[in-house]
Amino acid sequence: MKQDIQGAFAPLHASGRTLEEVCSMIDSGKTVRFSRAKRIRRAALVAAAAAVVLTASAFAADYVINHRDIFFFDSLEALSRRFEQDNPGYAVMCGYPSPAEENKDMETSAEYVARAMERGLIEETQLTYETGSAKDGWERRTLGRSTGNDLYGDVVTEYRTSASYAECVSLEGGPEWDLACLTQTMTPDDGGQMVSYGRSASDGTLLWNKVHLGYTTAQGKRFTLSYTYDVTFDYGEHPEYILNDAYDRAEVVVTRDGAEALVTEFDGQVWVQAANGCKSVSIYTDGCTFDEVTALLDRLELASVLA
Repeated sequence: MKQDIQGAFAPLHASGRTLEEVCSMIDSGKTVRFSRAKRIRRAALVAAAAAVVLTASAFAADYVINHRDIFFFDSLEALSRRFEQDNPGYAVMCGYPSPAEENKDMETSAEYVARAMERGLIEETQLTYETGSAKDGWERRTLGRSTGNDLYGDVVTEYRTSASYAECVSLEGGPEWDLACLTQTMTPDDGGQMVSYGRSASDGTLLWNKVHLGYTTAQGKRFTLSYTYDVTFDYGEHPEYILNDAYDRAEVVVTRDGAEALVTEFDGQVWVQAANGCKSVSIYTDGCTFDEVTALLDRLELASVLA
């Protein structure tokens, strides 16, 4: 259930699935399958790893981002040794980013927001729909209730849309985030901006707040920015395993304000994840270069957003 909820709020980032996320999704004793690779060389690496018995050995993290270990590996064999050491009893599953052509069919931000507003994202019942105004701080709002959730208990959900979120988001229990730097070079997607909240039905305690913002680059490509705060998840507890061969480029970058982010690139697509404790910011784009994205990170004030 936890992974279903987390996945529901990140529909455009599955292509960059990492080993630690996969491991958290599987129960002990469950068969683990290797993902289908799109390049022959990668398929051969996966097949070889499945046939090799590896012994655990000590590794030091290449980077520690806000107490989260980030490991880079030049071979799947080395990655497998570390993974097996951290996750005894599990077979290695290695996910790879999909080519840009395959990701053209991904759900758009507008489609994702429309689905959330119409049906909710975590099997809510008793949905109600409201129309607001600039004075309310939202244009449309959907309220729902999810009962018997085995992670959060009974939850009251709220989804809000507003075109103004593309330039500035003020989160209840979170930061006020100035995003004007994005609208200076990109066009906000019509109907592609949403803020959502989950609260305990018993006492109103905030369980999560999430932001999903869609933009279109000057070349007509995608740019999606997401923010997540979730009281049940600490990113520092989950190492990141990066196979260098799976990406055209993979680096940890430090922004001007001191925030650290993992940035990966493959086939003209760039993924970003910056996390601290229960908070995370992620980006997906197929319309900006690696260097263009890292330049934007310097203007997004990530350190204050993740504090």
